[in-house]
Amino acid sequence: MKTSPVMFKQSKQAFDKYAIKLKSFWRNAFSIYGIDMCSDGKVSQRNQTIFAILALIQFTILLHFMVSNIYTILSESTITKIGYYAGLIVSGFISVYNMWSMNKRRKTMSKLHDDAISHLSGYTECVKKLWNYCVITSVCLLTLCIVDGLCSVVEVLEANVQVYNFTSLYFFNIDIADEDLYITRIVVAIEFFTVLFVSAEFVNLSVGFFTHMCHLVYYRFKHLNVKLEKILRSGKQLSNYDLFEYRKKHQLACEVTEELSCVWSPLILFWLFGFILSLCFDLRALNLQGSCLQVIAYGTDILRQLWLIFELFKAASLVNVEAHKLTEKLVTFSISKSALMDTDQMDYYVNYLLLNERLINTRIGINASGLFLLNYSSFLSMVGTVLTYVIVLYQSY
Repeated sequence: MKTSPVMFKQSKQAFDKYAIKLKSFWRNAFSIYGIDMCSDGKVSQRNQTIFAILALIQFTILLHFMVSNIYTILSESTITKIGYYAGLIVSGFISVYNMWSMNKRRKTMSKLHDDAISHLSGYTECVKKLWNYCVITSVCLLTLCIVDGLCSVVEVLEANVQVYNFTSLYFFNIDIADEDLYITRIVVAIEFFTVLFVSAEFVNLSVGFFTHMCHLVYYRFKHLNVKLEKILRSGKQLSNYDLFEYRKKHQLACEVTEELSCVWSPLILFWLFGFILSLCFDLRALNLQGSCLQVIAYGTDILRQLWLIFELFKAASLVNVEAHKLTEKLVTFSISKSALMDTDQMDYYVNYLLLNERLINTRIGINASGLFLLNYSSFLSMVGTVLTYVIVLYQSY
């Protein structure tokens, strides 16, 4: 069915509308942290200043956590406090490296994003779904950060023995008068607030942007597969031209997938390492006796990290599955004699064999620094590791 010029114009306008919304969303979100993402490549003086200030704040807080942890070990404090600071150090390190990496590669990421959206031209519904998904996910993760931040700040400001011990440890057991204790509590509360809304929320945005890119690549493979499936369902014989076009476009999509892995490596590896380690520390802290606010704070942080881990593997798995979706159909479909008579037999066989070779023997998908693919198999392996830790942890109490 042919599309009328009016309908084509309306569809293009709708696509442009949501494409602009997507670019504006990520540009405005990252500009809060001083990073010019999805822009024309120019870095404003304002964003440079914001980035420098936030980077300095994060590095200072990370240094404070490291010194506090060293002091905790030297003073032979409890393993609970050591684990408490270890979790903060991991989160702080991941955040500092994440901000540096995203700022360094912002031009490459922006170009990759713009090219990926341009290949969805004409698929307005897909871009609309991506827009809704980005907004809903970002709002939910921000809500979790707000709940976690409020509970942590209120817990620090309350006058109880446990918070007093942690507050004293922040200042290396300096003898602080009771009437001056509120100053230290305010400092710690501000530090907690900064860690959650500068560090954790920026990591949320970064992971969200990466999963958004994975969805763009996924739709590219999906639309390519839909076109070929339509030919196969119609009962027509695949021509040499069909095989060549599919192989060429599939190869381009594979190159984009590989570039996506390279641009975000080793950041993906650091994300997974940080999430799993922080998750283990949070689970251990949740198992200890604490106040209701502590339980809520650790619970929301655990939920946030589980959400991010699940989103990472889900988005990457979609790319892996869709890239290999037609493997069985293409390997087993029969070639008629008429197809070989109507086309150059050698070219037909070459296209067919090269395509099957890639689909069968090539591991197409997002990889973590070349160590492993992010798919359902690696996700189950990671879940098994965390569950083993949880079982051992609760058996020890």
